[in-house]
Amino acid sequence: MFNRSIKPLYSDRTCPYLDMQVSCVKNGRLDSDYRHWEWQPDDCFLPRFNPETALHKLRGKRLMFIGDSLQRGQWQSFVCLVESVIPEGKKSIKRGRVHTVFRAKEYNASIEFYWAPFLVESNTDLKIITDPKKRILRLDSVEKHAKHWIGVDILVFNTYVWWMSGLKINSLWGSFANGEEGYEQLDASVSYRIGLKTWANWVDSNIDPNKTRVFFTTMSPTHQRSEDWGHKEGIKCFNETRPVMRKQHWGTGSDKQIMGVVKGVIHRMKTPVILLNITQLSEYRIDAHSSIYTESGGRLLTDDEKADPLHHADCIHWCLPGVPDTWNQILYAHLL
Repeated sequence: MFNRSIKPLYSDRTCPYLDMQVSCVKNGRLDSDYRHWEWQPDDCFLPRFNPETALHKLRGKRLMFIGDSLQRGQWQSFVCLVESVIPEGKKSIKRGRVHTVFRAKEYNASIEFYWAPFLVESNTDLKIITDPKKRILRLDSVEKHAKHWIGVDILVFNTYVWWMSGLKINSLWGSFANGEEGYEQLDASVSYRIGLKTWANWVDSNIDPNKTRVFFTTMSPTHQRSEDWGHKEGIKCFNETRPVMRKQHWGTGSDKQIMGVVKGVIHRMKTPVILLNITQLSEYRIDAHSSIYTESGGRLLTDDEKADPLHHADCIHWCLPGVPDTWNQILYAHLL
């Protein structure tokens, strides 16, 4: 539903915690309709996000988002949704390469992000390896990351897009100490299932559901093929200013097989895990990606790069404010 009367609770000019990657207006985006679409479920009421109520629910608690850069976007969205009602001097942020913590001091609450793009351990967790063929995953090892998740009250996980960078994934059992030898190439879906089972086993062995709530954000769709929504002359998501309007749209940027893996693994867990199913609603939002209004390698795109959207438009990440605010609206409804 399009609702211009509803203004976002923040902007990339008012919230100081947004990365360049998602600050589309600051980076030159002029159209604004993408900020005024609301998701209305068919058979239930989705409450509007209330920052004060959200902070009240988080009083004395730690909320941690864990995963990749899309999960970092959801974390930034949540921080920006609440930070404006916290007085200056009553909030702080401590940034780290892996673990970043925003604190709301009056509430004794923290909203945290932990970088673990595969959840399981890999050789590209810290020093990013851009060539997917050189990435190696330890599918049976999550403890290096997971030791930092102990004692957190609300855990929100995701992992998807990094697994989709090739048909095969270099998969290792045991230690990297052996010169990263002995790995085998597995189909991405097979590797994903094994890695997710490793995560699930850790959750079942270490999480007390009476003390910790666990969420899993489903895949965030990419929009790399304009043919998916009938725009044969388009260039990925570039210059798209309206959502897909046809019903039951499903593009090639969401893998139903992977969706099935997530549901299957979580269904077999003894620990209750709430799926934040954001995939279908986000599928329609071809209009809301960072596109050319973003950065690459720590700098804004140049004019020449912006003129070449085929190679430089980001149709994976989302402008903020934008779609991840809806994901957090769903999370907020669960917290209530």
